[in-house]
Amino acid sequence: MAEDKPQRKTSGRNPQRGQPPGGAGGAAAAVAASDGKIKETAPRESGGVGKNRRLASIRSRISIEELKNVYKRQVTLSQDDSVEPLFDPMAKAQECLKVVRGKTGVVYCSQMTNHHCFWDPQHVEKPERLLCILDRCLELGLLQECEQLECRAAKEEEVLNLHSPAHFGLLQTTSGITDQDKLEDLSSRFDSVYFHPGTCKSALLAAGGTLDLVDAVVSGRLQNGFAIVRPPGHHAMESEFCGFCFINNVALATRHALNTHGLSRILIVDWDVHHGQGTQQAFYSDPRVLYFSIHRYEHGSFWPNLRESNYDYIGQGNGKGFNFNVPLNSTGMANQDFLAILHQVLLPVAYEFNPELVVVSAGFDAAIGCPEFGPELVIVSGGYDSAIGDCKGEMEVTPGLYAHLTSHLMALAHGKVAVVLEGGYYLPSLAESAAMTLSALLGHPCPSLMDPIIQPSESLQEALLSLVYVQRPYWKCFQYQGSFSLEKVRGDSDPKIFTPSLSFMGLTSSRPLRFPTRDYIEPQTPEALQRVDDKFQSLRQREGVRLRLEPRLCLVYDEGMELHHSLTEGEHPERPERIRRVWEMLCRVGVVERCRVLQSRRAQREEVELVHTKEHMEFMYKLESMDEEELQILQESYKSVYLHPKTNDCALLSAGSLLQVVEEVWQGRARAGVGLIRPPGHHAEPDQPHGFCFYNNVAVAARHAIHNLGCQRVLIVDWDVHHGNGIQHAFEEEPRVLYVSLHRYDHGLFFPSSEDANFDRVGRGPGEGFTINIPWNKVHKGERMMSGMGDAEYMAAFTQVVLPVAYQFNPQLVLVAAGFDAARGDPLGGCRTSPECYGHMTSLLSGLAEGRAVLALEGGYNLTTISYCMTLCAKALLGDPMPPLEAQLVPNKSAVQTINDVINTHSKYWSALCFQVDLPLQDVLQQGCGGGPQGVDSGVSGSEASLSPSPISIPSPAKSSPDSSPSTTATTSPYVSAPSSPAKPILMECEVKAGDVQECLPDSKETASSVGARPRTQQQKNSPNRTPHRPRQASNQSVGRQRSTPKKHGKISAAMQAAVASQSLVKGPTGVVCVERDKGGSPVETVVNQCLAFDLWQACSVLPSQPAMKAEVFPEKILQHLCSVSVMSGQHQEGTGDVSLQVAGSVARLLQEVLDGKFQNGMALMQAIDGLHCGVAMAVYSVLGIHRKARVVIVDFGNCVELGILEHVFSHEPRVLVLSVRQCQYASQSTSRNKERCSNFLNIDINCNIAENSRDYLTLAHQVLLPVVYEFQPDLVVMTAAFEWNIYPAFLSNMAGLFMPVTSDRLVMAVEIDQQGSKIAGEGIVGALSTLLGSSWHPKMMLESGSLRPELCQTILQVMKAQQGSWKSLRYHALASLVTSSSGKQESLLLNRLHQQIIKPQEDVSSEPKEQQCLKAGQSVCLVYSESMKEHISYADSTHPECPDRISCIFEQLCNFGIVERCHRLKPREATLQELERVHSSRHIKFMSGLQAMKPSELHHLANSFDSIYLHRRTNHCALLAAGSVLTTVDCVMSGSCQHGMAVVRPPGHHAERNNPCGFCFYNSVGVAAQHAITSHHLERVLVLDWDVHHGNGTQHMFESDPRVLYISIHRYDHGRFFPGSADANYNRVGLKKGKGFNINIPWNNGGMGDAEYLAAFLEVVLPVATEFNPQLVLVSAGFDAAVGDPLGGYNVTPECYGHMTKFLTSVGDGRVIVALEGGYNLTSISYCMTLCAKALLGDPLPSLSGNLTPCQNAVDSLTSVVGAHCKFWSSLNLKGKMVESPRKQNSFKSTQRPISSTTSAQAVDELAASLCQVNIGEASPRRTQTEEKKEETSGGELEGACGGSHEDSTTTLILSECLGAQELYAVVPVSWCPHLEEVQPVPDGTLSTSSACEECHDTSENWCCLTCYKVLCGRFVAEHMLMHGVCEEHHLVLSFSDLSTWCYACDSYVHNPALFEAKRAAHLDKFGLEPPECS
Repeated sequence: MAEDKPQRKTSGRNPQRGQPPGGAGGAAAAVAASDGKIKETAPRESGGVGKNRRLASIRSRISIEELKNVYKRQVTLSQDDSVEPLFDPMAKAQECLKVVRGKTGVVYCSQMTNHHCFWDPQHVEKPERLLCILDRCLELGLLQECEQLECRAAKEEEVLNLHSPAHFGLLQTTSGITDQDKLEDLSSRFDSVYFHPGTCKSALLAAGGTLDLVDAVVSGRLQNGFAIVRPPGHHAMESEFCGFCFINNVALATRHALNTHGLSRILIVDWDVHHGQGTQQAFYSDPRVLYFSIHRYEHGSFWPNLRESNYDYIGQGNGKGFNFNVPLNSTGMANQDFLAILHQVLLPVAYEFNPELVVVSAGFDAAIGCPEFGPELVIVSGGYDSAIGDCKGEMEVTPGLYAHLTSHLMALAHGKVAVVLEGGYYLPSLAESAAMTLSALLGHPCPSLMDPIIQPSESLQEALLSLVYVQRPYWKCFQYQGSFSLEKVRGDSDPKIFTPSLSFMGLTSSRPLRFPTRDYIEPQTPEALQRVDDKFQSLRQREGVRLRLEPRLCLVYDEGMELHHSLTEGEHPERPERIRRVWEMLCRVGVVERCRVLQSRRAQREEVELVHTKEHMEFMYKLESMDEEELQILQESYKSVYLHPKTNDCALLSAGSLLQVVEEVWQGRARAGVGLIRPPGHHAEPDQPHGFCFYNNVAVAARHAIHNLGCQRVLIVDWDVHHGNGIQHAFEEEPRVLYVSLHRYDHGLFFPSSEDANFDRVGRGPGEGFTINIPWNKVHKGERMMSGMGDAEYMAAFTQVVLPVAYQFNPQLVLVAAGFDAARGDPLGGCRTSPECYGHMTSLLSGLAEGRAVLALEGGYNLTTISYCMTLCAKALLGDPMPPLEAQLVPNKSAVQTINDVINTHSKYWSALCFQVDLPLQDVLQQGCGGGPQGVDSGVSGSEASLSPSPISIPSPAKSSPDSSPSTTATTSPYVSAPSSPAKPILMECEVKAGDVQECLPDSKETASSVGARPRTQQQKNSPNRTPHRPRQASNQSVGRQRSTPKKHGKISAAMQAAVASQSLVKGPTGVVCVERDKGGSPVETVVNQCLAFDLWQACSVLPSQPAMKAEVFPEKILQHLCSVSVMSGQHQEGTGDVSLQVAGSVARLLQEVLDGKFQNGMALMQAIDGLHCGVAMAVYSVLGIHRKARVVIVDFGNCVELGILEHVFSHEPRVLVLSVRQCQYASQSTSRNKERCSNFLNIDINCNIAENSRDYLTLAHQVLLPVVYEFQPDLVVMTAAFEWNIYPAFLSNMAGLFMPVTSDRLVMAVEIDQQGSKIAGEGIVGALSTLLGSSWHPKMMLESGSLRPELCQTILQVMKAQQGSWKSLRYHALASLVTSSSGKQESLLLNRLHQQIIKPQEDVSSEPKEQQCLKAGQSVCLVYSESMKEHISYADSTHPECPDRISCIFEQLCNFGIVERCHRLKPREATLQELERVHSSRHIKFMSGLQAMKPSELHHLANSFDSIYLHRRTNHCALLAAGSVLTTVDCVMSGSCQHGMAVVRPPGHHAERNNPCGFCFYNSVGVAAQHAITSHHLERVLVLDWDVHHGNGTQHMFESDPRVLYISIHRYDHGRFFPGSADANYNRVGLKKGKGFNINIPWNNGGMGDAEYLAAFLEVVLPVATEFNPQLVLVSAGFDAAVGDPLGGYNVTPECYGHMTKFLTSVGDGRVIVALEGGYNLTSISYCMTLCAKALLGDPLPSLSGNLTPCQNAVDSLTSVVGAHCKFWSSLNLKGKMVESPRKQNSFKSTQRPISSTTSAQAVDELAASLCQVNIGEASPRRTQTEEKKEETSGGELEGACGGSHEDSTTTLILSECLGAQELYAVVPVSWCPHLEEVQPVPDGTLSTSSACEECHDTSENWCCLTCYKVLCGRFVAEHMLMHGVCEEHHLVLSFSDLSTWCYACDSYVHNPALFEAKRAAHLDKFGLEPPECS
């Protein structure tokens, strides 16, 4: 229905009815929970709607029985290539299948014991520290399991990477000092240090051993390792010894890993009780290192007494946010405190940071018994001092905790963990703690913690909350503390608020000259030592390391469980193949052979009856005697089950097999177990089967463990996507079982649809608090159900709830109800959890109960996915390293709310959940803190939204805005203005106010990089614009009726300045110079003669060759160096220096002339002689000395300029960007050298082994070179080409054409020619010179068949990966997600189809010889324009944006610029009937012809029947003239009379469909022209590029099945909300039938796009595909409504950007380009835009693009989606096999329309019910018109084409045709609750007047009532007054007077709730005079 489209392009004269004022379509529907069947409500008139609507009442409970129908539809989908795969590839899971746990290394050396204190034998830092650790590890046999590394001394150059030469020199001098007094005197100069003659050697050994250990771990030779070394190091600073430390081992190794191995993310965890200030200082500004220190502080009174040890020191500069200090301000901290640190801060931040290596500064001086050794020293200036003796103080951390800390850290960074010994001074505790750590590294189970876990200390709570307060502006993981304003203080006694504070009681005096060296550590008393010894011995007995030699894992599987299957449905989701496929994968990857496979058994009746009733058992046994018919009848009595004669046997086998695993694990014969069993069990109730389940396997196992095995505490974690109702009911009164369920709930709508699954169900009686439900609810704003929850949400639930509670519960056995239907790709779950996430959760759980964890398979119905998921879980239990999760694991808002609800509910039961308090919004510390937590996406899973170009989660510095409240966070407005109603008044002269479009501008978005990244900015939300929209009429008037030109108005916006200046920018002369050694017959002379033959050389200005003086180009010192380089490389010959100067002088003069503006560009032809390499570099160097502000790009193809010379000259020159492209035989270690030359990040060296493939070069230029050059924004490009690279004639011409637009054609080519290749090079140089001269001729490009060469693809990805940290254009690139994806090779699916028509050499259309085609005299561009086209005007609206002045202002501007006189004018004509009928129907043509005889009133009435058009008597004439004019242009170009063409025509055409007009369009002019070119001129390949801001739906539909036309559209889409509002405009619509792949949509999903985004689209998609397509003609639907200042588009593309895009198109295919005007409604903008396009076609220089050319993330997501959809069709987009789609695109709002085809009414109803499982509550999608409905073409029941729709789309509006006797039946599902219902106020006087007019504009056609203030205002299709009221007043809920539906602006959804019934009743009584039958 046309009136239900989301937006109209008209000015709103014909408003749509029944729409919500905020932009959702359709009417509201009632949700009636009745008898469970779909009921049709009687149609009724909806007030002023004027059309009947049928609504369907649907029940609110969806069962698995209905959900399974979704699965059946999916498995029957065609596997045609056009259909996207059912499931995403398990890339990471595949990569890790064969990865097994590596060895653990250990490094130590007995020589380290030589270091000891001469004068204090009892000094705590003594050799026995090392020996006791080694003795204990040997005693336990741990060292024998490790691989010992030989310990070596660190080299001087290694130490100097961190420490100063003076520091190292002083340390060396101590080796020769044997005088104890001298050593003690030297020691007194440093804080807490003693020297020994062996100190230097010991310190070097410790450093060297640490370096080697880190090397081995990073390289993969070792999995992890422990450096048992001394002296410690983390206090040592760059130039100072401190705290027993001399060389900072950890910092040194970290710096080594960064510099040598190129790591970009390293996590350092320092759990030494003393703050490692040396390590902190080393990386305080480095964002590559996250330093996390847990240390005793006591407000600065504890050593080292530094202010910088407090929580508010978070880093500086780029490293701000990457320094974490957890200050412990009291003694006695115990296990629960350290676990709280781990769960609340360390793990969430670590997962968001996603490190590549974890290094642990393992001090064990926080363990029980370790004395407090730091002195409290007060120094008073004045010559005397007083030492205060330290009191005894201990931490209460048990040794076993270190195993748990280590085990958790091993889940990160692929398990790459290096532990380095630091402190620890109570030897028994030190030895045991170190042994525990090594045991964990070896994969031994963690011991149970003896001390009960209680509430963390109040001091620790304060420290963590303070840390969260200062860090949450930088890390999005801190979402679980609320905010409060100090202006509204609730009182200091409020336990729900916390205000951070700072206090410092440390040293404030200056550093003393001398430090004490004796007796500054008070010994512990015998009583204290005895107490510690007693407790330690008790701990050692209970927590000690126990060697477990049994198999790590046992496994059970029996094929007999596969006998249970459905008798009626062969493809039932719970099918036998589920366990078979998992078993096969476990066998295939070698897991089974590493396990003990157990014999299965059947459960005994008495075992099952521990949970189930006898009646249920008898029922199950009776099934064996029933026949199939009886079973089928019986199964209908139960919910979501099927029955089989073998059901009971299989169910007993399933339960009994799990018991077998539990017994094996509990009795110690295996550490952990996996039950590969079915049928599942967690839904089974004690007295009945339920949800595929019969016996509750896990519940039976838990009861068995408690009653029969003696277990006292069992933890059950149920991560099946469906709530385990059966398990919960079995144990809700049992305190010995803690049941934790993570499941999808959707406010009770998701199966099993019981309120028992909500967070407030906590158990009963003695079991109260032992049931924890974590229910995921769908978000009502921007979130699609199919996106669901993912890794981010599940990991957040684990760290915030599951682990804290589990550790406090301290289970003896962990049972996991392991359903994998929340995994990515499951047909029932709709969530996005990855297999690796399940592995991580398993790994975290394996730290509990001494590793006794048993996994029992529950749900999961994607056979591929569950196989990977269970395999990774098994590998986790085996100790294999898990692949890292995606960075930026940030949960969405809904998940955060759920977790907070759970914490709030259970905090009274579990004291570990004590951190949910509010923190102040204000900056109470005056350090830039405050502002609340960062905003997170309210939409898709954070794990999907996290895929960013950046490989890490980068925090960035907080920025405050003076206008914004610190309490607000950035959100995307849910309101989308219609094109004809801009979000702000349109200013004349394109004056767009700053800040209006900041949302998507590159300057305003956050950027991130892996190296040198800045922490994430605290985002602020712009205050809503409280100025109401202008009324529609006023808004249209603002467009302006007069043209704004420089002559008439002196005021031109900044955006037009470059375009205005281009009027004088015309093509200048081209300079040429020759450098040759041999006169007469030289190769240079041969090429010059060829140029003379084509009259090219005569057209140039020839410069004489002249040498340069040495002093002119280089200082003597540098010149000597260059000459020495040449000699060393064997290149030096006699006269080399003279040749270099000759080249330098000649090229330098040419460069000077270009930069001075005397020449436009130039070419230097040089004979291939020695000395050339130095000459070009010398020339550039000399010119930069004159033009000091010039920025130069050197593009070096081959070895024309020696790489070493370029490096020496320009490695530190920020004005020069070197792009070195070298063939493999000339490239020298290019990949590794990239990082060596990264000081200014301006050098790129590409090593490619590509022979003669032209497409390789072009792809290289499109994807890498051009993006970087545009970002660099140079003033001049110098292109050098060695003779080896003249491999195909068009190479130089193509490259020149691509790079010239960047610098306004300022390009100098230096080409090397050898004797043998002069003839081959001649044609290429002729073409290149022709391009420089602006000629339209260039050599033909021969495109090879097949995919891109793998070497080239690999090279591009390597360069992108290496350079992403330096270049935003590569970081924010559509292919950025490929740099870490699995490699592979995939042939383009279009190759066979295109081979004959594209790959074959082209035949010249013209019969003229090449010599005559080369340069034609006269005009190269034809132009058509007619004043007659202005006769089409609107009778009713003289201010309509599609006005006649659109074309006249363009034509006048072309005249002003002198362009018209340079073009060949064509005579316009009308299109003929025959030409129109090629694309339009006879009915449509007849309709148009009849307009001439109609009256204006009739035309006005008729126009209302169509979408966004107006009609006039002369409309048909103008439309015929527009179409005919474009046809005339095509004929002119194809005849060879002109190379290019321009058609300044109106009305536009690209929206016009075959059968009807649409969107200002009547005949599709470009569509008619394309078909004419194919039919009349016999073309085989036509490219239609549509850059109008609106999608060209008409053009797409005309050619979506035609492979001869490649249609590419770049348009605004806004998730289907932008005109024309059809899902056909999305990226996944790729064409139909033979046209698959030939339809490319590039949809922008946000406002504010500009040059950066359009340039990225061109370079990354348009040019690669267009080049591969190789068109014979390019037609441009040139709408300029995306230009700056356009009233409809809302974008910011500049005229010069349109010029650049046009220029690019002239280098594609045959170079024939025709630009035909479409949209564009700002008269100033379109006149300049078309003028710049004309100048590009004429070959004039174009203004350079300026500003930030980095595309916004939203655009990157769109481009990534486009590449993912089309990589299988176009090999130029397929650089690495099957593309990996960006997780962030899951944020996209996809069209929710889904036509459901049914043959019978009953089937239709079943389809509707089945589809409701994926209903996306909160989103309502508008209906499409019949002309927009996608024609799904099927053959044999198979989907045909990507345009046929996606089975993944979730629906809120469901359409049934031919169902229940209705023509169309719509069901719109409102939400039953929203958080804004509290805003609803009582109805004033109890009555409403539904006939009231808008209080602002007095319109009565479509009004809404605010349910807060009860104002009556019009909807968005009138004047948007209600929309603005909702924005300005923040009144969210409104009631429609048309259909009595209720809409919430904030939730973006219809709402149906009893709170609204009063208002609905009052409106119903007024509207119909009757009581409503039911409130709906």
